[in-house]
Amino acid sequence: MDEKNLIKLLRLPAAILDENGNIRLTNPAWEQFGPMVDHGGKEFNELNKFILSPQIKKECQKIWRGKKGSFEYDFRTLSRSYCQLTISKCSDQRMLFQILPSIDSGVITENAVDVLESMIEAFFSLDENWCFTYVNHEAEKVLFKKREELIGQNMWMMFPDAWGTNFEEHYFKTMNEQVPTQFEEYYAPNKSWFSVHAYPNSKGGLSVYFRNINEQKELEHSLWKSANSDHLTGLPNRRFAYESMQNYIDNQQAFTIFFLDLNQFKIINDLYGHDVGDRLIRKIGLRLQKNLPDELTISRLGGDEYLIIVPEELGKSEVHEFGNRVIAMFSQSFILQDRPEIHIDPSVGVSQFPKDGNLVDTLIDKADIAMYEAKKKQSAKAVLYDPVMHESVSRDLIIQQELKRVIERGELEFVYQPQIDATRNWITGVEVLTRWTHPVLGRVSPAEFIPIAETSGMMEKLTRYQLEWCLRKFSEWKQQYSFEGVIAFNISSGLFRNKNFIAFLEEAVFEYQIPFNQIELEITENIQLFSHRESVQTLERLREMGMRVAIDDFGTGYSTLSYLNQFPVDKIKIDKHFTDQIMVDEKGEAILVSIVKLANSLNLDVLAEGVETSEQRDFLLMNGCDDMQGYHFFKPMTLEECKEFYHERVLKQRVPE
Repeated sequence: MDEKNLIKLLRLPAAILDENGNIRLTNPAWEQFGPMVDHGGKEFNELNKFILSPQIKKECQKIWRGKKGSFEYDFRTLSRSYCQLTISKCSDQRMLFQILPSIDSGVITENAVDVLESMIEAFFSLDENWCFTYVNHEAEKVLFKKREELIGQNMWMMFPDAWGTNFEEHYFKTMNEQVPTQFEEYYAPNKSWFSVHAYPNSKGGLSVYFRNINEQKELEHSLWKSANSDHLTGLPNRRFAYESMQNYIDNQQAFTIFFLDLNQFKIINDLYGHDVGDRLIRKIGLRLQKNLPDELTISRLGGDEYLIIVPEELGKSEVHEFGNRVIAMFSQSFILQDRPEIHIDPSVGVSQFPKDGNLVDTLIDKADIAMYEAKKKQSAKAVLYDPVMHESVSRDLIIQQELKRVIERGELEFVYQPQIDATRNWITGVEVLTRWTHPVLGRVSPAEFIPIAETSGMMEKLTRYQLEWCLRKFSEWKQQYSFEGVIAFNISSGLFRNKNFIAFLEEAVFEYQIPFNQIELEITENIQLFSHRESVQTLERLREMGMRVAIDDFGTGYSTLSYLNQFPVDKIKIDKHFTDQIMVDEKGEAILVSIVKLANSLNLDVLAEGVETSEQRDFLLMNGCDDMQGYHFFKPMTLEECKEFYHERVLKQRVPE
């Protein structure tokens, strides 16, 4: 049936509108309705002008785009009774505009009954004693009660759960103040949302139009969820977290935020791919939800960042207690299907309202600063924001900017610390170390600028620069002094997954004609590196070419016997921490001896770092560790010192007694 015939069948005044709110068709009842409208002396076409107004056009656009199910507007007739205009979508191209009748006197005429029963909206009327006087067929369906059950009965007796809700508030306001009201409310017994228009009758009582808007609410909820939920984890997103904090601030409600950033998440993404990274992000979200109270807001800000909002200002001890609780949730590894166990932990920064600021962005920034302080210190505790941290952040930014400049200009320095065989006092190699002296900052420690290079994406450029410069110098030394020892470079584990870097490494060694067996690659312990097949294959290929692989700072990371047995490695370097235990702590000595025996049983070379005394040297020799490195033998030397040293001693490869 076309629109023209359809609209003629409607008993209510009705018009067909296009998407812009322009009238295209009207029915006879529409024309008859004109004289009833109170225009203040104006013609009926004023109603048409209203329909074409910017307000209506705006509402029509919302309906057209699916952002709103319908639009209602109340107005008075010449008899001072109220009518309701309603607009809803009736096809892909048109909208239906209807005028619902007024039942002002509370008396339902035969003609009114016909109209009320043909409406798509539910309707009932009440007398001044809150008793039902009329219920239409649509209301029966919506309320799940027959009209025979309701007529003559008190509304509050029939629907006691409506008492104490918006129904009570607005119905009483309409009856007592003689003004129409419009509202939405959820009625739990029916599990339904209703849009309600209530109008006062001149002789007491109410006329109520209402309709079920569950579908509209579901759409609104779906749109709200889409806008406020993280698509990957289902957790509240950044927008929701920010709005929650703003609401607390507006209400002067103190709160504490815990900013979580996952350590080495980029490595996991690079090792296993983004699909595994996404699954890990979801697992972490689920674990946080499962183990934290429901009243807390747990949101994912994006990437590997989470935010927990605690709706109170915690004391310092409470901050650390809660922070420890969160960090402890990461002590158990994450198991993903068809993947090895993944160990990961967070750095946690904390800020509070109102102590640390009264703007959301300020609080986030300060929690972020505290989080980076925790990351820099490798703290296993939550770090509470302190104003002095701004100085540290400013320094980090300066270091990042200046480091990029000195790498591009080739202004870093390299020093070389010999490695020796203490049984014969022979030099077996040198380890390359990077040094940086800034004209304003002074000497910047590698412990400070290397992590910044890692996180800012400058590590590959720095390592390429180091390799090219040092290999060229090493080639000159080798030709001049026939040195047969190794040159050792510390290589970031992430670079072994970089095919361009590996190609550069091989080409540089070829270019400077250095035998592969004189190149030693030192890698810091990392369980993800050990268990990633592609990285293992790369190292196996480099070893097949003749390069040596050493695990640096052994005993401080994630190495296990099974990984050492499977991983392509030639040497382990015992961390200085264990060397320092000699003559100090018997348990520490026992661990050190166990590491040496472990290496020997696996036919691996073992070198002790940080040897500073003759007692340490003698203990190591007595327990089977011959290779050493430390200030007892040599401090790191500059290029000029190396030239002098090689000129005097490298030909004999002897070290001073």
